[in-house]
Amino acid sequence: MGFEDFLAELKDESASPRYSQLLQLSALPSESLQKFKAVWPLVSEERKRAVLGRLVDLSEDNLELDFSSVFKVSLADKEAGVREMAVRGLWESEDRTVIRPLLRLLEKDPATEVRATAAAALGKFAELARDGKLLTQDESRIQAAFIAAIGRDGEDLEVRRRAIEAIASLDSPLRDRIIQAAYDSDDSRLLQSSIYAMGRSADVDWLPTVVKETGHESPAIRYEAAVACGHLGKEGVVPHLISLLQDEDLQVQLAAVKALGEVGGPLAKRALNRCLEMEDEVIEQAAEEALGDIEFDEDPLALRFD
Repeated sequence: MGFEDFLAELKDESASPRYSQLLQLSALPSESLQKFKAVWPLVSEERKRAVLGRLVDLSEDNLELDFSSVFKVSLADKEAGVREMAVRGLWESEDRTVIRPLLRLLEKDPATEVRATAAAALGKFAELARDGKLLTQDESRIQAAFIAAIGRDGEDLEVRRRAIEAIASLDSPLRDRIIQAAYDSDDSRLLQSSIYAMGRSADVDWLPTVVKETGHESPAIRYEAAVACGHLGKEGVVPHLISLLQDEDLQVQLAAVKALGEVGGPLAKRALNRCLEMEDEVIEQAAEEALGDIEFDEDPLALRFD
């Protein structure tokens, strides 16, 4: 099927686009992109969301596929659900040309879910800035947008949470005050986000706080604390992670297993090997992956033969 035939079928609600057809939307040349732009507004919202959802899944399964031009076009769609799905499609993008439209969505989009998703997507660029891979002017704009969203009167809590989590990658004294304020709040959701941000900050000064929260009564908080322990990566947290292997919540257990793989060391390896004997298939599989992570970190250039 040619590209124009595919576009004609795209408007047909009765036909579901096949895998081979959707591949035609990868790395669209300029002429094809213009044809797509002419047809896309004529497609129903439900159909657009379904197609974008398929493209997100395909790009996650195959990193060589590039649907970014489709996602960029969809950022300006009149329907909030389509804009949100388009942002999700750009979550892993490192193309600085998407920074400006994402900032616009975070600052001005009328839909809460779009603003929140845009904040999360901008978090990727905050990580690039931390690693010295982003222009200083872009970093400044992103940080200013996060701060504005966090402090904006009447802003939805979900948007503020995503901005707090994303700003954690940017190294500044203001960031630490923001995280601390979220931690000191009376809202359990802000507490969750603050612990997530502590781990994402890579600042080991937060470690005592994170370790303390591994004993929190809420499974959601214990989960975030386990994840943050893994990110902060000090072997002193291993005994606390080992205690979470017996947690009543499976997701907390799995977070602890993964964190042990990230921290590494002899004690973590022994604990993960014991997990292989727990007769729990899910835990055993997670432990095998975590042990693989440790082996790779210890000897990344080793060639192993069966």
